Amino acid sequence: MRMAIQAFLDKKWGGNYKMKGTTFLKRIGRKSVTAFTLVSVLLVLGACVYAPASPATTAAPAVSIVLPSDGTSLPAGDLNVTVSVNNFRVVDKQGQANVPGEGHIHYFLDVAAPTTAGVPAVPASGTWVHVATLTNTFSNVGPGTHSISVELVNNDHTPLIPPVVANITIDVAPAPAAVAPTISITSPTNGASLPAGNIAVTIAVSNFSVVDKQGQANVLGEGHIHYFLDVAAPTIAGVPAVPASGTWAHVATTTHTFNNVGKGSHKIAVELVNNDHTPLVPPVVANITTNVISTGNGGGYGGNIQY
Repeated sequence: MRMAIQAFLDKKWGGNYKMKGTTFLKRIGRKSVTAFTLVSVLLVLGACVYAPASPATTAAPAVSIVLPSDGTSLPAGDLNVTVSVNNFRVVDKQGQANVPGEGHIHYFLDVAAPTTAGVPAVPASGTWVHVATLTNTFSNVGPGTHSISVELVNNDHTPLIPPVVANITIDVAPAPAAVAPTISITSPTNGASLPAGNIAVTIAVSNFSVVDKQGQANVLGEGHIHYFLDVAAPTIAGVPAVPASGTWAHVATTTHTFNNVGKGSHKIAVELVNNDHTPLVPPVVANITTNVISTGNGGGYGGNIQY
């Protein structure tokens, strides 16, 4: 730079202007002022050109829990966690060689995220998962206070340096008490007097799905109905509600007709049962008594199963 400045001065003013270091010799009137100004500018530009560049800074990786929010209250059951990640590539290269700026995520439930450098972030016990996704579901989380942690880790499961962790605490409320199934006989009414012949029975069911899946696997909250005439509804848990004798029917409808019911007092019972015909626990049964006052067509109801 000094040589370039001297060459410029020699060309501009010949040998009338010399430079020693940064000191100007043999000033020649206004030319010296102009030269001094020009040289100053050139020196500044040279400093700018040759100044070393500042090293570029890399933004640090970050992770945050988007859902659920800290301190929220949730119902018992499955717990969905969603995270946000910045300045870090989430890749499914678990077990491969580490690459700066990439890795996967460890999710922890009710266990602190391990952060010892060089040691896989794997707790000795507790619930945790290692995935390359921004969402994870913890299943069947029960009532109480729970901590959730997420951690960015290298491909070999070790923590980043420094560790990158996010934590929240949530409350899981007890599941609402299940509403018990009910059944009632809406027609005929209890104590009604009826003519002999066919008796149509109509029922009402609540908090229970009446389905035609007889003989299939039981599903909580669904099943069908057993109707009984002049026989008690069987209620032994785990044993099909099938009487040894008497008239009864197993159907998936809320109406049923008993045919040719004769004169006399008759008991009608209805019961909600599982798909395999076993009683609910506790049993759900309704009973009424009717009085048939005339012979009509007679009654041949004993020992029969009706559909």
